[in-house]
Amino acid sequence: MLIFTTPEIDAFWREACKATGIDPTTTHHAGTFAEPRKDVHVAFIEELAGMARDGQKRGTAHMQLHFEHEGIRMREAGDCWIVTTVTGTPLCVVRITNVAITPFIEVGEAFAASEGEGDLSVAHWRGAHLGYFREQCDLWGHEWCDDAPVVCESFELVYRP
Repeated sequence: MLIFTTPEIDAFWREACKATGIDPTTTHHAGTFAEPRKDVHVAFIEELAGMARDGQKRGTAHMQLHFEHEGIRMREAGDCWIVTTVTGTPLCVVRITNVAITPFIEVGEAFAASEGEGDLSVAHWRGAHLGYFREQCDLWGHEWCDDAPVVCESFELVYRP
């Protein structure tokens, strides 16, 4: 994921807090759902952000290794996420409602459907995530395994201008 800190993001956060009554001191960050890579194109990342803005996407998953490798704090229930485009333009705010660490092979149908992608099946979810997760492992010098821990985050849309 790409993380942004800009005056535009700060202004968007203040506007969201004022409009929704969110406490401005709530833990939050601004960023994308993924990073552009060989198999993940900018247009797809923008589509994911739009799906969150429209309320269709209510979940996302990252390898636990991603947080460890990048030194990023794992989000917790109650945290807010300012969803952005790959250039850092804020689109909406979502609130994390649940975080579960699950082996890749055990991610279930309900969570897969919450991601809002493809036919909403776990088969589609596994196919869509496997290449990206394997590519990350290759970049970081780790071997992929089907029981790799995946951080499954559920969220709700709380603000869109």
